[in-house]
Amino acid sequence: MSTRPDSTFATSILAIVLFMISGCAQQPTNLTQQSQVKKSSPTAPFPLSALTSPVPDTATDQRLASRPNGSLALTWWQTTDKGKPALLVSELDDGKWSLPITISAMQNIVEAQIVFVGDSGLAALWMASKPAKNGEGEVHEIYETRSSDKARKQWAVPLLLNQEVETSMKESPALAAMPDGTLLSAWIDMRNYKMVPPSKPGAEATSEGFTSLMVASVSADNKLGKEMLIDKDFCECCPPSIAANEQGGLLAYREHKDGNVRDPAVMRISANDFGQSTIVHNDHWVIDGCPSKAPAIARMDKSVGVAWLTTINNKTQIRAAFSNDDGQHFTAPIDLEPENAGGVSGIEMESPHSALVAWTITGAQGETTKLARIYDDGRIEHRTTVHFLSDGKAYKWPGPRMVKTKDSVIIAWNDEQAKKMGLVKVKVDQ
Repeated sequence: MSTRPDSTFATSILAIVLFMISGCAQQPTNLTQQSQVKKSSPTAPFPLSALTSPVPDTATDQRLASRPNGSLALTWWQTTDKGKPALLVSELDDGKWSLPITISAMQNIVEAQIVFVGDSGLAALWMASKPAKNGEGEVHEIYETRSSDKARKQWAVPLLLNQEVETSMKESPALAAMPDGTLLSAWIDMRNYKMVPPSKPGAEATSEGFTSLMVASVSADNKLGKEMLIDKDFCECCPPSIAANEQGGLLAYREHKDGNVRDPAVMRISANDFGQSTIVHNDHWVIDGCPSKAPAIARMDKSVGVAWLTTINNKTQIRAAFSNDDGQHFTAPIDLEPENAGGVSGIEMESPHSALVAWTITGAQGETTKLARIYDDGRIEHRTTVHFLSDGKAYKWPGPRMVKTKDSVIIAWNDEQAKKMGLVKVKVDQ
């Protein structure tokens, strides 16, 4: 009698063995895939590290600009060792800052801004102060220039943006670039406002006229466009901000309504016209004075994020809201900081449904910079303390500023009392 096993039985045994071998061979691949998609806890803070800066602590102030591909530029203004003024720029490439290039040596530069333009361009905007003709205080002119060569050795002759008979006081210029190279700028302007001396001894001075929110454009070939007065009743010491795309710009600012109500608003602007303002949310913040803190805005296709400072029930808070129709309507606000808020340092869209927000809070020990990711469904993740001051110190106005690169955000600040400039890199790709 034969002892040879049945062929069907042998085939079954072989199949089982092959299945077991195959399963064992696939296990490392599965584990690798799982580790690649694993994310950190939404309650964990983002990792961060100090970023070496080319800006000396003796500089007056600094501003950032970035591209989604990771390009980063930093501008600052200072008095050089030779006693001359300079507006300088340096760019980060492969982890190294380029040698500083002088954009302008104009006297009395304040509140400079920079933006990337197209694939390789960079534009700068700044105010230059000078004594008023009547000897009372200062007035300002606003200039723009741009460079299209990557070495930044060539800059266009500065273009004067404010077109007025007599130069007036100005504040808080903002700058944004459209994809076609058109620049949009906005600023607070006093050309239609003046102080009236007391009519008799012992009487108080009065004022007449209004403060203007102005917008101007510069074409891709660096020609001055139309200058427009877009609002003459707004929160006049709160800096505006602009987010631009191929359709034009969305301007975020603080509106002023009857009864001293000061709530966040957005307005559509372009090189030639502007629309009606839209209130982001009716907080009904009533304040007899100017809070000096305006909303920040970010944009991705038709998705828009706005973050702002407000007061609810006598508590100073940070709020944010989203729009999915290019700023026509906004969601209910997300409360990021319930009290002791200082101001918004920036907002950057990560996706059509999420954004990163940086803000400051105040306390007895000093100001602190915070960061978090928010979603349009109300979730808040990765609350992170980015930086803090001690001994009751505060950041130099208007406070820290944030930009987003490919996988990180960069936050810059000015500790004016300690005479220290700071940069920090926060990894947000999780």
